[in-house]
Amino acid sequence: MSAPAPLPAVVLGARGTLGQALVECLPARGYDVRAALGSADGDITDAATVRAIVDRHRPAVIFNAAAFTDVDAAETAPDRAFAVNALGPENLARAAAATGAVLLHYSTDFVFDGESERPYDEFDPPSPQGLYARSKLAGERLAAAATARLFTVRVGCLYGRGGRNFPSTILRRLKAGETVRADGDRSASPTWVRPVAEISAALARTDHYGLYHCTSQGETSWADFARFIAAELGVPRERVLALPTAALPLKAPRPRRAILDNRMLRLRGLDTMPGWQEAARAFIASEASA
Repeated sequence: MSAPAPLPAVVLGARGTLGQALVECLPARGYDVRAALGSADGDITDAATVRAIVDRHRPAVIFNAAAFTDVDAAETAPDRAFAVNALGPENLARAAAATGAVLLHYSTDFVFDGESERPYDEFDPPSPQGLYARSKLAGERLAAAATARLFTVRVGCLYGRGGRNFPSTILRRLKAGETVRADGDRSASPTWVRPVAEISAALARTDHYGLYHCTSQGETSWADFARFIAAELGVPRERVLALPTAALPLKAPRPRRAILDNRMLRLRGLDTMPGWQEAARAFIASEASA
């Protein structure tokens, strides 16, 4: 019996950390990536541009990893944040609905205020605190109103090859001999982008549309995550300095403990997300062999 034909796909946000992982992962999992587009290749805030992209490439699945992710900058550029994070997903959802495509859209753990002492599942009510968080929640809602064939996947604390955010740079900075200053107060579930991309590929082949959480298992502080990386590298733990959140130059509020429970993935039999330690070791090994 011949293998099924690859599913045509388009990846938005393809220059970002998660987008790059998707472009690398999808072909091996039965997708034909017909277009991998960064912000310079197509403005998702423009409905006509989005529809032209979808009409040109005719994807069966659209993976939207495009976002305005500068949490602090969103506080002073709220219209831009809402345009990209709210109107962008709505435009993609409308184009998907018009052409029969499926949309898999990524959101964030920041939609919660982080004050719960237990992990948040998909049935907990959001309570976004900053402009970035509010814009991402708006994107969830506008996309859901525009198409029924939607997977909304909340992720958080992502890191990966070439990433410029804090967790992505820890490995490079420690290898370079730098001292890393990290938040010792806030808890997180550091999540490598590769298993997120793998689960996304599997999820998008189902018809179990809806809201999903997708982060590594377990939690740690950012300082302890950095110390774990240091220990794996054989670097003295003194090269990691734990600072209180109040001492960090942050403009926007951050959740104190936005830990997600992958309940819906688990119920669907799709939660293959590793523990954060296992994922970090695999990331270090992959970087060493790159």
